[in-house]
Amino acid sequence: MTSVKGEKQRYLLWDIFKGFGIVFIVFGHTGKVGGAIVYLFHLALFFFVTGYFFNEEKYGRDPFRYLGKRIKGTWPRYMLYCIFFALTHNYCVVHGLMTPDSGIYDGPGYLRSIMSSMVFERPELYSGPMWFVPLWLLGSVLFAGVIYLSNKISGVFAGASSEEEKNPNKAAEASKVTSAVDYKTGHRDVKKLVNLANIRKKSVSQEYQTSKNISIVTMSLLCLIIGLYAVDKGINVSYHMELAFVIEPFFVFGYFMKKYLPDWQEKLGWPIMIPAVVLIFFIFNRFIDAGIWFDLASQYIFGGWYYVGGVLGIIFTIMLSKLVERAEVNAKLPGERAEVNAKFPEERAEVSVKLPEESKLKACPLFSKGPNPAAVLLAAAGKYSFDIMALHIFVFKMLDMLLRKFYYRDPGMDLSQYPSPLSQQWWVLYLVVPVLVPMLVGIMIDRIKSKIRGK
Repeated sequence: MTSVKGEKQRYLLWDIFKGFGIVFIVFGHTGKVGGAIVYLFHLALFFFVTGYFFNEEKYGRDPFRYLGKRIKGTWPRYMLYCIFFALTHNYCVVHGLMTPDSGIYDGPGYLRSIMSSMVFERPELYSGPMWFVPLWLLGSVLFAGVIYLSNKISGVFAGASSEEEKNPNKAAEASKVTSAVDYKTGHRDVKKLVNLANIRKKSVSQEYQTSKNISIVTMSLLCLIIGLYAVDKGINVSYHMELAFVIEPFFVFGYFMKKYLPDWQEKLGWPIMIPAVVLIFFIFNRFIDAGIWFDLASQYIFGGWYYVGGVLGIIFTIMLSKLVERAEVNAKLPGERAEVNAKFPEERAEVSVKLPEESKLKACPLFSKGPNPAAVLLAAAGKYSFDIMALHIFVFKMLDMLLRKFYYRDPGMDLSQYPSPLSQQWWVLYLVVPVLVPMLVGIMIDRIKSKIRGK
């Protein structure tokens, strides 16, 4: 698995994975025919990857610390964009990008909008996609709570406390078990005692882990049942808390995949992955033909089919991401190629199209920062997925206005339709620009932060 070293290690595959996730979200919002397919799984991708990278060693026994970490990483950016939407509210109303009943803000109106945003509300129309943020936060802390309770329950049922897990030598010192020969000779073989202690430690550890896994699965299923019941009864709680129970299995799926099958995609070659991706895409089309599609925000999840679509979508996107990562157009020196093949023999079959030595493309970041331009762009989109999620509808409306002025030349054209009256017809434009522009904004924000920190 290719990794990129920075302030903290980033994995190219998973940045590409998140990049596909946010591109799917933007594509779904264009309204293009076929966009319903991405609604089958696009949000599940982010729940899954959060569970996959959950740091149990750090947060497994402190779920509220985990919530604090997530809020700390999300709230400043959330507020920045909400303030921006509040400040541009009147401009959008005046230029017909919102309906006239949206109203014009005065001083208290601006303040009300900004203060509402401070508690993760969405007073502005263009902050609509950020409904996902409080749900993701609630789902994350619920998942951390499941891990926390599972650790506690496992300690009770397995007869092993966390201290016993951390200090197995105490068990060895206290052990009275010895061999018959040692008993007859009146002394103990310390070596045998240590071996017996290690066997006991391993047995306790296996029992603890089994009990813990059962607890996690059981509580995840309980969350699923509670969530589906709430949806079935039309229960709607603040911040979509009821949906936090619905999405819990995807966090758990990511957690278990990281634990037991972290590199399964590395063992698959092109002849397996390409047909598998095509097959899953065909299954998704059958879903749509059968009238099965999902809209999580509206609680339309079609029962258990939501999990079938989500799991298939996760597998589909992992394989798609791996195919993109393996398609290499950047040149490697012979020594570097040999080193990579020695470390990752399963990647010998990857496509390699070397650029000519005199090629000017080598100076372009798209060809120097990753295996190929698509991988670089998707990884960047994954890294700045929050910025894209927050800003892409606003960019939709800016494109609406530009097309009205320079292409249609119709000042009276109604552009108040949400998210856009033109995105279906111009869907390629509305897919590319609303991904690239917020990505550049995110990069600029990070550079400003670095400057402020003196880095």
